[in-house]
Amino acid sequence: MDNVDTREWLLTNGLGSFASGTICDARTRTYHGWLTAALNPPGRRILLLSHVDASLEIAGQIFSLGTNFWTDDEVGPTGYQLLQSFTVEPIPTWIWGQADWQISRQIVMPFGLGSEKESGPHTPPRHRVLVQYRYQGSDLAIVRLRPLIADRDFHHLQSHDSGKTFSQILGDRQVMLQALQNGKAGTLWTLGWSQGHYQPEGAWYWHYYYPEEAQRGLDYQEDLFSPGYLTVMLQPGDALTIEASVGLPTGSVQNASFDR
Repeated sequence: MDNVDTREWLLTNGLGSFASGTICDARTRTYHGWLTAALNPPGRRILLLSHVDASLEIAGQIFSLGTNFWTDDEVGPTGYQLLQSFTVEPIPTWIWGQADWQISRQIVMPFGLGSEKESGPHTPPRHRVLVQYRYQGSDLAIVRLRPLIADRDFHHLQSHDSGKTFSQILGDRQVMLQALQNGKAGTLWTLGWSQGHYQPEGAWYWHYYYPEEAQRGLDYQEDLFSPGYLTVMLQPGDALTIEASVGLPTGSVQNASFDR
C-alpha cells in the first residue's frame, strides 16, 4: 500500500468486549485496541491489550510490520508499505510480504461464554482475543512480538507519569499481568503463546498520537507499557498463536484453525 489506510474494523464477543483498529494497523482513536474487556457491561470497559508490534528477520534483514502515528505528519515504522492485502471476512486478515516471503495475521474474538463443555449456569464470561501469525517463505524467519498494554477506561488515555506500574508473573508459555496505581490493583489478565521465548523487559513507549481524537479537540496522546518481547523461530508453513484473556490462565495456547 502506498498510503496509510485508516478505515476501521471491529470485533465483538456478545458480552460487551471488543477489539478494533485500522487497516494500516495504526491506532487513530482512544477506542482502538485488541482487547477492551467489559468487566461490568455496559459500564467498566477496560483496555488491556492495545496491540502487538511485530518485526520479521529473514537472512539478516529486519522488516517492521507495524505502523504508528507519533504526530500529525510523523509515521513510524511504516509497515503499511509491506501490506499486500487486508480482508475483513470471515475474520480480519492482514498479509504482509515481498517477492520471497509472506506473513499473515488473523484476529478473532471468541463469541459468548465458550463451548458447551466450558459453560454452565455459573460460568463467568470469558473475555479474550486470539491472534495468529502464519509464515511462508524459503528461509527461516525470526519473529519478534512486543505487546503494548494498558489498564484504563476505554474513554480515557494512559500516561506514564500517573504513577501506574505493571507486575508480571512468568509461567510456562504465558505471563500474568496486572497494573498497580495508588495502592490499588488493576485487572488481572494473561497473555499466552503457542511457542517461542519470552524475555521480560519493561519499558514505556511515549506519545502515541491519535489523529481522530485531535480532530475532535480531545486528548490525543497516550503512553503505553511493554512488559517484554517474544521471539519465535518460524520455518515456512509454521504458525504462532497468542491469546490475551481476562483472569488466571485456563490452559496452554495451541495453534488452531481460524477458519469460520
